[in-house]
Amino acid sequence: MSCAVDVKEAFDVLMIAIHPSRLAFAAAESWKVGAQLRERLSGYDEALFDLARVLALEGAAGYPNGPHYWNEVANTFIDGLVARHTSGTASGPRGMLGKATLARIKDYILSHLDDPIEIAALAEIAERSPFHFCRVFSRSVGMSPHRYVVHLRLQHAIGLVREGRTGFAEIALSTGFADQSHLSRWVRRVYGVSLRQLAP
Repeated sequence: MSCAVDVKEAFDVLMIAIHPSRLAFAAAESWKVGAQLRERLSGYDEALFDLARVLALEGAAGYPNGPHYWNEVANTFIDGLVARHTSGTASGPRGMLGKATLARIKDYILSHLDDPIEIAALAEIAERSPFHFCRVFSRSVGMSPHRYVVHLRLQHAIGLVREGRTGFAEIALSTGFADQSHLSRWVRRVYGVSLRQLAP
């Protein structure tokens, strides 16, 4: 996760920028279909502020606990933001996929990570034409079906890397990446670190 921090003294206010696709992915993971950040946070969210403070101090100190720790804290921050500071309808607005459909799509992807995943197969689960499915999926989740598949593959691959039970090449193939280099490029692109930096 790309980041930049500038902290020179004690602070009481933090400004945090989150890429829209990362927020959309977190919302999709928690099934908050159509979730939107509220314009203003109501009240004082101490847990959220404490996490933000950790992110700022870690970045300012050069990430002494490593990128894995920083990313875990960042993910917890974003999950808290989605859980407590977004609004959205439970069933999803018209023209969007519902929670049950999204759950079926996710289950299908996770059970076929090491196989080619065709848009047509996902569209069939959603009972839409492939063209219409791509549009409604992107509107519902905030990213294309392809990018969502890559994110799920990457999440699973990172979990295997952190367990350290098998080689990078095997992990890449078992999670649907063409090879170790392909997986490495995505890890670098999304997390900003190498595969070896994520290993235990």
